[in-house]
Amino acid sequence: MNKLTKLLFSVFTSVAIATSAFAGEFTVSGSAKATYTILSNTGTAGTHAIGKGIGISNEFSLTASGELDNGMTWSYAQDIDNATVQDDASITLGTDYGTIKICVSECGLSTKYAFDNSAYGIGSDNGYGHGAAATTTMQYGKNISGYNNVQYHLPADMLPFSTTFKVGVTPGGAGGSANASSHSVNGDVTGEMTQYAITTQPIDGLTLAASYYDFGQMGKSDARQKQEGGSYSANYSMGQFSVGYGETIFAPAQAAGVGASAAVVTDYYDNSGYSIGFAVNDNLSVSFTEEESTINRKSKATATDAITRTDVTMEIQTIDVAYTVGGATFSVSTSEGKNDTYTTGDDTNEHIFAMSLAF
Repeated sequence: MNKLTKLLFSVFTSVAIATSAFAGEFTVSGSAKATYTILSNTGTAGTHAIGKGIGISNEFSLTASGELDNGMTWSYAQDIDNATVQDDASITLGTDYGTIKICVSECGLSTKYAFDNSAYGIGSDNGYGHGAAATTTMQYGKNISGYNNVQYHLPADMLPFSTTFKVGVTPGGAGGSANASSHSVNGDVTGEMTQYAITTQPIDGLTLAASYYDFGQMGKSDARQKQEGGSYSANYSMGQFSVGYGETIFAPAQAAGVGASAAVVTDYYDNSGYSIGFAVNDNLSVSFTEEESTINRKSKATATDAITRTDVTMEIQTIDVAYTVGGATFSVSTSEGKNDTYTTGDDTNEHIFAMSLAF
């Protein structure tokens, strides 16, 4: 890990000595979305809010780019979401030897959704997301975009089959505030995070993708399970038709054993999903996506009791229809969740009617 950090530091400092830059370009883009959502519970164990509601969200992106007098390129991006909150900032330096990125709450490398072909959005990451809180939605593990990080990307033409390779690291521990545009002090709770991602296109229409992350051993490390996870997927497109399949497995950080109590310990999550998309014409698209996630848990009442398994499989099926005209997209998304929040018998239905505007 020290070698990788030193390599990134050496490349960055060599770029930093560039003398001057040509005048860059500045652009503003954005999007706004209005939604009408109907959420109902068809099970018996649901504790989350249900009903109907209207919402509006927006995002503005400020981008600037230019070229140094030695031929290197640079770009800067800053997002402003909803209540004029600045987040998701990044600076990118392009060189003949690859790309360097400095990111604040941005630049995700996870390939967990690389299988998705949905017309509106995948069920676990849309609307209610089938969970009463962020910790109870369908879990896909961590993404380095959740922290301040530095990345290196190989040149696009270095590897065959349009293969890309990217690696990112967090400075110090991956805790603390990730959303500071000037400085964020990361703690030593979860340790340094490293994430890798690779994609390749061995034949026309087929894209293979994989990613992996783990956390260093800062903080408590006595007989603890290290936090790590990874995803892989295949996505194939032919004409108007596309289909994808992917799997994700990850383990949260925790004590390796089970204590003498009834507390439940999560060993790992095992996810799989497939997605089918069809472009009826240039304006109309339809899709079907199914996701499954099994939480593998164990517990025991006393130190001498046998371990009890309490695994639960959560499922989400989503049907999307989207129609685009000009700069507006009108979408209908219907998703059905089984064992929501990893609770047996908690089943939900969500219907989203959306109008998205790009500018």
